[in-house]
Amino acid sequence: MSTSARIANIVDELCRRQDQVLKELDSLDQQIEQVLKSLAPKPEPATIPVTVQSDRKAA
Repeated sequence: MSTSARIANIVDELCRRQDQVLKELDSLDQQIEQVLKSLAPKPEPATIPVTVQSDRKAA
């Protein structure tokens, strides 16, 4: 195998590994975003005033 063929094989392998690492980084980034969203404080739901009429008669 010639030197240029070996270099080409090495470059191909490096590119393949780089693609794999980038995919893994994307996956980790998504997981981190999900964790951060789950840790973010959630606003309390707005309270709605409700008037309740009593069925009891004043004694």
